[in-house]
Amino acid sequence: MSKLLFTMTDAGRKALVNANKTGTNKVEIVSVGLGSRYYATSTTQTKITDEIKRLTTIGGKVVSPDTIHVTAKDDSKDEYAVHTIGLYTNKGTLFAVYSQEQVIINKASSTIALISSDIAIKNLDTKNITFGDVEFINPPATETVVGVARFANEQEIDAGTDDSLAVSAKRLKQAIVKHEQSRNHPDATLTSKGIVQLSNATNSTSEKLAATPKAVKAAYDLADGKYTAQNATTAQKGIVQLSSATNSTSETQAATPKAVKAANDNANSRLAKNQNGADIQDKSAFLDNVGVTSLTFMKNNGEMPLDADLNTFGPVKAYSGIWSKATSTNATLEKNFPEDNAVGVLEVFAAGNFAGTQRFTTRDGNVYMRKLANKWNGTDGPWGVWRHTQSATRPLSTTIDLNTLGAAEHLGLWRNSSSAIASFARNYPEEGSYAQGILEVLEGGGYSRTQRYTTSRGNMYVRCLTASWDASNPQWGQWLRIGSQTASGFFEGDLNNLTDPGIYSVTGKATNGPMLDAAGATLLGILEVIRRFDGVSVWQRYTTTGKSETTQGRTFERVYAGSTWTEWREVYNSFSLPLNLGIGGAVAKLTSLDWQTYDFVPGSLITVRLDNMTNIPDGMDWGVIDGNLINIAVGPSDDTGTGRSMKVWRSTVSKANYRFFMVRISGNPGSRTITARRVPIIDEAQTWGAEQTFSGGLSGELSGNAATATKLKTARTINGVKFDGSANIEAFPPGVPLPWPSDTPPAGYAIMQGQTFDKAAYPKLAIAYPSGVIPDMRGWTIKGKPASGRAVLSQEQDGIKSHTHSASASSTDLGTKTTSSFDYGTKSTNNTGAHTHNVSGTANSAGAHTHTVPLRRPNSGGMNFDWLDGSSSGTVVGNGTVPSSGAHTHSVSGTATSAGAHAHTVGIGAHTHSVKIGSHGHTITVNAAGNAENTVKNIAFNYIVRLA
Repeated sequence: MSKLLFTMTDAGRKALVNANKTGTNKVEIVSVGLGSRYYATSTTQTKITDEIKRLTTIGGKVVSPDTIHVTAKDDSKDEYAVHTIGLYTNKGTLFAVYSQEQVIINKASSTIALISSDIAIKNLDTKNITFGDVEFINPPATETVVGVARFANEQEIDAGTDDSLAVSAKRLKQAIVKHEQSRNHPDATLTSKGIVQLSNATNSTSEKLAATPKAVKAAYDLADGKYTAQNATTAQKGIVQLSSATNSTSETQAATPKAVKAANDNANSRLAKNQNGADIQDKSAFLDNVGVTSLTFMKNNGEMPLDADLNTFGPVKAYSGIWSKATSTNATLEKNFPEDNAVGVLEVFAAGNFAGTQRFTTRDGNVYMRKLANKWNGTDGPWGVWRHTQSATRPLSTTIDLNTLGAAEHLGLWRNSSSAIASFARNYPEEGSYAQGILEVLEGGGYSRTQRYTTSRGNMYVRCLTASWDASNPQWGQWLRIGSQTASGFFEGDLNNLTDPGIYSVTGKATNGPMLDAAGATLLGILEVIRRFDGVSVWQRYTTTGKSETTQGRTFERVYAGSTWTEWREVYNSFSLPLNLGIGGAVAKLTSLDWQTYDFVPGSLITVRLDNMTNIPDGMDWGVIDGNLINIAVGPSDDTGTGRSMKVWRSTVSKANYRFFMVRISGNPGSRTITARRVPIIDEAQTWGAEQTFSGGLSGELSGNAATATKLKTARTINGVKFDGSANIEAFPPGVPLPWPSDTPPAGYAIMQGQTFDKAAYPKLAIAYPSGVIPDMRGWTIKGKPASGRAVLSQEQDGIKSHTHSASASSTDLGTKTTSSFDYGTKSTNNTGAHTHNVSGTANSAGAHTHTVPLRRPNSGGMNFDWLDGSSSGTVVGNGTVPSSGAHTHSVSGTATSAGAHAHTVGIGAHTHSVKIGSHGHTITVNAAGNAENTVKNIAFNYIVRLA
């Protein structure tokens, strides 16, 4: 949904931004104002120009930081056209305003107006904007939110990129049919569905073609053995050879899909006679090639798009020719049609001014033409204005204000055939169903433009421009009803027979007049005759033009209801009423007035200078006696006596000297009793001479001098404040810090955060803080100033009073404790103990020994014996002993080799130990703990200070 960019007014911005410009106030939008004409909006506006209605049935919400969505509803029977929209707050402030030249909404009496739009406001954070209590809202529609959406046109549907638009059922069906008839479909593959070409081939390896039932049957028959090994001919089945040739005349070969495709492509590229050109793929290119285009022939383009804008129909090939508009939908001035509901035919020519001309003929016979005002820009013009070239009437509508019909393109006849169109808001001379008629816009008259409107009842009105034509601000004179002048001639007949509407000059010869002169003739006068719409009843009003004081300016009326006239009845004025009642008349300004002797005639209106009055009654205190006029209105006589009641007041703009009295007079002149009572004026301060009792209490504000207002009748001091009128009462002197439960201070206050302030703007605050800096109270508390050592407003950092701590642990005998039992198993000691010995001395003599030697006989026999070693063979026949010998000693010295290293295995076994702890003490260290600063339980408030 597109946004309307509203202009925030200065008053709206002032309502939104708080007094010290540190934040924003809450603003509640409660009504939407509607204006009847377009104008350039201004930030200085305080109300809508030509406002026609204010809607209070509204809803809204904030949809982004700079945008609000507003919906307003009007289900009344009112009729109007809206060019301007304004947002009003709950305080009656015009917050923001928007105006456009095109009509925003037209409301007929039988419709409900529903205005719903996104509104962007320049340089605005919308977070503090709220709306009234109405719960309905029409937000922008999305895929998840029900709301308002615009229907997409054909180009937007084809683009398919905007998810904020809706598609009508008709457009959706058109898009589906268009897609069905297009070739924009995917081909089928082995993994996805799609469009596939058929093939009768039974030997193809293609994975992009689909076999026909014919090809499947051929393969089946071949597999089923129905075919013989014979060659196929045109008369029998059989084996056939394939061929991709496209120019062969053979009847014994079969065409491959390749040959079939080539033949098919060749056939498709040619025109079929029986199609009569319908099978031409690009007809536009075909026509270009043969020289037949919209630039050489008037082409019938058919129906234009439903939402067509005629500015886009340029003198180019795509748009030249004839276009039909068969429905009034979107045939509006906003779409640049020459008139609203313009069903008809558009002709676009590449000729004329700047080679571009449009001609539009409506179904009612109106013909309009326009031309390019400059070279075609390729999109939408620039087109000149539509000129009405054929004299058929154009229709008026509820979207047309007669003030807007004054340009050259508006010349001609306009018809009003609806009871809902004519209204004073659209600047018609009459309104309602009987104001249907014909408007003529003529060239000539004041500033070369004249409008003449004739109603269906024959009333005719004329007006002219009072300044040169300006479409943005047309200046028309008042409508003048033709025939409002007096008839040319004098009427001398019977007034009873005069029933034709008009204004007549009546002579003394006329009869049945309301008043006769001294000679008995009808008194000269002017007669106005008006006939009622029913054509029967007639109203006559007669104003006398006699020459005497009593016969001039007397007015009489009577009515004819179809059978007889009523009597003449005088319409009284300030002169004729007292004249007829016999109570005198208006008296001219007096040169002097004596309250005791002046004859106050009932019904008299008297004026006299204050300083020319004498015997002024007691109680009639005029303050300063000067030349101001005193006005006296004498009431009717109470009876035949001398009593009079009158009102007396002073003519002055001075509030200090203004007086108003009610006066009662009784008694004879010269000895009158006069009672004057002063009437209090509600917007002036009064001095009350008597005690006043206000049983219903007082409402509103008691304003005035502050010192006087706070002074008690018996001066006294209350809570240290003197109520004696000596000084103003300050409930909270400027400078006092006040806790405030919000981050937004109230009006006239500021959050205390160390900021500077204008001492000249806030002199009372400057007394409290002469430095011009407000203390920063964020995170600080207030402490009473001690007797010494501290200055006012000095700061003291965190701290606690100096103190000491003592700590001890109690002496306790913990007794004898037993450790837990545990089996350590078998443990090995280290492998140690290796050592050496030094050796020296002589070994004992020893070593003597003998040897036994066997005597063997060789195995070979014989008698030879031999001492054989142990390995010799032979039979031992005996043993011999060698004599003992070899005894000897040895000298020994040196060190014995290191030896003796060993280890031991020790069994420890399961066991416990007893430990005696005994009575004892400990040294204790106290660790730091606590918050970063000294605090108590607290609730955070902002400190604020009054600005004054």
